[in-house]
Amino acid sequence: MNTPHFQMPKTLILVANASRARLFTVESPTGPLRELESRSHPASQLRQQDLTSDRHGRSFQSAGESRSAMSQSVDPKEQEAITFAKELADLVNHYRGQGELERLYLVAPPGFLGLLRKSLKAEVQALVAQEIDKDYTRLAAPDLRSHLPEFLR
Repeated sequence: MNTPHFQMPKTLILVANASRARLFTVESPTGPLRELESRSHPASQLRQQDLTSDRHGRSFQSAGESRSAMSQSVDPKEQEAITFAKELADLVNHYRGQGELERLYLVAPPGFLGLLRKSLKAEVQALVAQEIDKDYTRLAAPDLRSHLPEFLR
């Protein structure tokens, strides 16, 4: 007599902030986490003044020869966070492309969580099972597991 075999969806847990990320998998709904990858983005840790020069660039106006300071549209630290979020979205998209992602949990501070959400492809966004708006990047895997739902469906 055969009993039905429960097949756990391929689940990934992305735990990230603007400068550090860890990607985990889990093999059973209540099982321990296994770390697949760890990434860092050192530029996000730089001070604002180290990311920009002291003065804005200068441009000539089209009429006449007067100059004006050019303003920046995105804060440099924010731009670094956007760059890292896109890198992480590419990583998750790669796992999906390899057939290694059927369910995704995102764990990140609120601002970075929004950047991640914007960076994910629509088909990956549809796989997000839950978002947790906390920075747990420094937790050991067992401690992190205790902050996730008991049953990862």
